[in-house]
This record gives sequence, C-alpha cells and structure tokens, in this order.
Amino acid sequence: MQNTERLRRILDGTDGVIFDFDNIIVDSEPYHFEAYSRAFAKWNHVLDRKEYWREWTSKGGGAEGEIRRYNLDLDPDEVRRYKDPIYSAFCRSGEIGLVPAAEQVIRELDAAGYTLAIASGSYEQDIRAILKANGLETFFGAVVGKDGITRYKPDPETYVTAAGAIRMPPERCCAIEDAEKGIRSAKGAGMDVIIIETPITRGFDLQGADLTLGSMDELLTLLRLIRDPDNR
Repeated sequence: MQNTERLRRILDGTDGVIFDFDNIIVDSEPYHFEAYSRAFAKWNHVLDRKEYWREWTSKGGGAEGEIRRYNLDLDPDEVRRYKDPIYSAFCRSGEIGLVPAAEQVIRELDAAGYTLAIASGSYEQDIRAILKANGLETFFGAVVGKDGITRYKPDPETYVTAAGAIRMPPERCCAIEDAEKGIRSAKGAGMDVIIIETPITRGFDLQGADLTLGSMDELLTLLRLIRDPDNR
C-alpha cells in the first residue's frame, strides 16, 4: 500500500511521463554491449560484462571511461563510429524485444491521459526503429536521443529537452529510469523519479529516487490499483 500511495502522489503532480529507453522499454543493453565489444575487439581490447553494466549502463561513463580506466590509446569517437552501425543493424532486425510489461505500462499511462516522451542516450533513429517494430511509435509525443542534445546524462539536458518537446515544464513531469546517471539527470531537471530495478542494475547505487520498484510488472500492478482500487 505504501508504494501505491507514493506512486499516486507522484502522478497527482504530473502531466507528462518521460521514459528512459534502454533497459526500461526494451531489453537492448546486451545488444549495446555486443556492439561495443565488437568495436573494441578491433583494437584488441576485451570488455568485461559486469564492469560494463556498472560503469557504462548505470554510471554513464561510456567509451571515454573505458579508455581512461585502461589507458587505451584510442579515440572514443572512432570507437563509436565503428559501434553505431552494428547496433543500428540490431535495431532494424526486429530482434530486440520489449521489457516484460513495458507495453502495458505505456498503454495504461496513455489511457489515463498522460503525455508520454522518451529521453534516452541512444540515437533517435534506433529508438524509433524499435518502437515501430513493436507498434508503439504513436504513443510518444517526443523522442529525444543523444543526437538531439549536447550534454549527455547525468547532465539534465536530456530530460529538460524532452519536457520542452512535449511543451511541459520539467516539474510537471516524472521520469521512469533504471540507472544512477538517469536519476541524476532527471532530478537535475526538477522531476520526480521512479526507479525500476532490473537484473542488470539491481544492487548498484540507485539512491535519490522518489519511488523504487522491483520490475515493470510491479509498476503495472500499482497503476491498475490506482485506476481501480476495488480490483485487488
């Protein structure tokens, strides 16, 4: 009941709901890891999967952080130029699936009248390719990817830009996130943050969220309880 009331309070102060994308709507992080692994292998460097989840997925260190940690003589932009087409091919293939219950959560919030947007560190074209493959592209009033901003998460710019794109002040929006960098980004923009724990980021430092839930399934259950409290 406590989580239900916390979610209700968040949504009562909200007109827009802004989703992170990777690991929240789609199970895409393993594909990012595979694409980056192939890219770094070109220069004979092997990524560590657990370190990747912590340093890249949660903290947002990216290729720059990997290069610093291992003192690699590499240009991160060159690494990304090699990685990006590999990941884009995964997106176009249709093989990247949705996180369980993500579609139902999107539909539930849309039916309740919230304006939805995406604020992501992926490229907009890749996000839209996955949304289109899963029939979800019409639910979002804006899609903000890394190509639409100059300062990535944990900087607030991604969330500020997404709120502006749906013509709402950031404080009237809440964020659905899974990572430390996302909490810092959304909080810096003035938003409440709902954290969804995932197998990839569970156990990491995810302090600062207004509500922490164990899965998108749990979020869906709470949304349905709020909509129909007698349907228990």
